[in-house]
Amino acid sequence: MNRISILFLITLSTTFVFGQSNEADVQIQFQSFQDVLKYADEHATKIQNAVIGEQIASTRKKEAKSYLYPSVNASAGYNNNLTLQPTLVPEQFFNPNATSGDFRELTFGQQHIYSAGIQAQWNILNFQKMFASQTANIVAEQSEINTQKSKFNTYNLLASTYYSILLTQEAIVIYEENLKVSEAIYNSTTEKFQKGIISEEALNLAEIKQLQNRKNLQQAKRNRSRFYTQLQSQLNTNQQITIVDTPQNFSLTDTSFTTIHPEIRWQEIEVDKQKSLLKEKKALLLPNLSFNYQYNTSWATDSFTDFSNANELPQQYLGAKLNIPIFTGFSTRSKIKKSKLELQQQELQLENTKLVKQNEDDLLLLDVKQYEEELTENNKIMKLRQKNDVHAENKYNSGIISLNERLDSYEDLLNAQNTYLQSLASYTLAKYKMYIRQLDLKSNN
Repeated sequence: MNRISILFLITLSTTFVFGQSNEADVQIQFQSFQDVLKYADEHATKIQNAVIGEQIASTRKKEAKSYLYPSVNASAGYNNNLTLQPTLVPEQFFNPNATSGDFRELTFGQQHIYSAGIQAQWNILNFQKMFASQTANIVAEQSEINTQKSKFNTYNLLASTYYSILLTQEAIVIYEENLKVSEAIYNSTTEKFQKGIISEEALNLAEIKQLQNRKNLQQAKRNRSRFYTQLQSQLNTNQQITIVDTPQNFSLTDTSFTTIHPEIRWQEIEVDKQKSLLKEKKALLLPNLSFNYQYNTSWATDSFTDFSNANELPQQYLGAKLNIPIFTGFSTRSKIKKSKLELQQQELQLENTKLVKQNEDDLLLLDVKQYEEELTENNKIMKLRQKNDVHAENKYNSGIISLNERLDSYEDLLNAQNTYLQSLASYTLAKYKMYIRQLDLKSNN
């Protein structure tokens, strides 16, 4: 292998390695939850499947409607009568004086037969297909509502994961500061232990608190990594995701609901569909009227592709057909009864869905108000605990209070921080449930 070939391979390998590295380093950065929703509309599998379902329903809608139009078919054919079958004809047809029972063998027809024709049919009155077309329209509309349902459910799932990441990142900041404080306490306690001022039991308590804070920090980082992986799965991507946002960046501007819940819209369409299906079943008892037209022409000749002496045999007819169902073994009436009962079920389900979703909206309004008040109070408590902990740290360093008193004050601060994080999580998720509930899911965010 010459030097040029070696250099080419080295260059190619280097390019390939760097290409892989650049591909691996591609990141998706979200600065807000709205960015996540826009990305999900284009990449989330459940939403994309629902959109494809819309397209399928639209195709079926056109298919059902096409049955209402007349159908026209053209045909052409060719037959080669290799053997023309003889026919026995009474001899008396040719000779009246012939003996009865005598027959003459004759052959009718020609060897080559060409034919062409056109047929048209129009079911001008077919109630079942009319109502089937209406049902297909309703199903197409329902598929659009299904996309909205998929968005609503996916958005809520994404909100849970997205804000779990933000809240975990918020907790990591607090846990990092807690670890610094506990390390300072442990270092100070170690010095006093070496001087014989405090006991080994007190030193162990300080070390335990340091280990607990380190464990909390490590667990929070592991949770954040899990949440990021979960978000990748929900967004159907293997690219690395980074989020530059905080829970405090979002605030609700309105706490009212102006859109109908997609579950209610879905159930309303389900009732409409069942009504249309009931009409289809009742249409089985109604008459059908159709028109038919057909025109055929045949050419008979003894020579292949020789039409000079061909015999032309045209045929044409126009007809109408009325089909009146008289007795179908009671099967149609059984289908109608079953469809009525299914309609009653869907109507009951609609009333229940309206009641349940209205209660959910009312509870969500109460949650937002309650969690906002609790967050404000817990934030104040945490800040007061932080001040008290600073005083306790100073007193401990000055030898005014014991290590147990110092750790008790610090434990109160940790409890206040955990309560604050819990209320922040509850308020944040309640806010975004309301935000998603207020979205107009028919359009992009």
